[in-house]
Amino acid sequence: MKLQDLVKFDPSLRLEKNSEWPEEILAISALDVLLNQSIVFLKNAKFLKKFESNITLAVNLKIGAIIDEKFFNLMSSDIKTELLKLPWLAVTSNVANSLTALSKPFYDEKMAGLNTQVDGRQMGTTDIDPSAYIAQNVFIGEHVKIGAKVEIMPGCVILPHSEIGDNTKIYPNVTIYPYSLIGKNCRIHSGVVIGSDGFGYTFHQGQHVKIWHMGGVTIHDDVEIGSNTSIDMGTFSPTIIGAGTRIDNLVQIAHNVKTGRGCVICGQAGIAGSVVLEDYVVLGGRAAIGPDSHIGAGSQLAGGAKVSEGAIWPAGSKLGGHPAKDLKEWSRGIAYLRMMSLKEKSKE
Repeated sequence: MKLQDLVKFDPSLRLEKNSEWPEEILAISALDVLLNQSIVFLKNAKFLKKFESNITLAVNLKIGAIIDEKFFNLMSSDIKTELLKLPWLAVTSNVANSLTALSKPFYDEKMAGLNTQVDGRQMGTTDIDPSAYIAQNVFIGEHVKIGAKVEIMPGCVILPHSEIGDNTKIYPNVTIYPYSLIGKNCRIHSGVVIGSDGFGYTFHQGQHVKIWHMGGVTIHDDVEIGSNTSIDMGTFSPTIIGAGTRIDNLVQIAHNVKTGRGCVICGQAGIAGSVVLEDYVVLGGRAAIGPDSHIGAGSQLAGGAKVSEGAIWPAGSKLGGHPAKDLKEWSRGIAYLRMMSLKEKSKE
């Protein structure tokens, strides 16, 4: 896609630099995973802080930026000078609307041409190890790669460009969306959905307009996923499940989540978009974490605990309640309320 095409899809863009940029624009980048010849979106200071240290890399990767116009006008001249080193730069009156408008053509370019009707084995486009056991009534899409001694049970759907590592076992009626990578020695139980669309919308002119997701999912080795769990694909880079993680039944993991090694996520827990769990975090049943939160290594959330949006908790935290706080503090608060309640009752 050429720079001029971007302006056709989003007429609100105003080019600040290099309107004649001749090279193809290949993708949209997340700020933590920069791709060659791509776009980044800079909405505010929070986004700029993530991107600032990578400007030199972005220049080398031929990355352009789309920036909120009001935010750009308020920037210091030094920061503007740094950003103007990028191959091209555009401003927009509404970054969220621009991201929504431009995600669709890149999604179509990556996804719309995939063949999801004819099994890749018939087309001769799969790479399946001879030792893999694949039951009847399994659909395997084009360019799927399946490793040694993988077992896939009836009713599963493996959509195009997915990979499944050696010795992984997939139970009946699992659905794996395109561009999902699953490691070795994993166990994925019935009803799991891996790589469904992230729940992302922009409210514009009375409608919830879809942000198109295309980042896929990466599940590392030795992961077990309980039945009827859903793991959404990332927006522009993969949702990541770290090696050795254990996920219970009925868990929701949203787009762009990154879990470290050895995490334990108990039943009915919900993890919102762009949450980071460091190594060996434990979430009790029905625990919930708001978007853009960061939970340090070895932390534990009690059952039903709810971490607010954007919260940052250090390694070793033990949390409970809503909004989540130190578990001992929360327990003391509950005990105090019970004591006061009993005192009031004794007066009746």
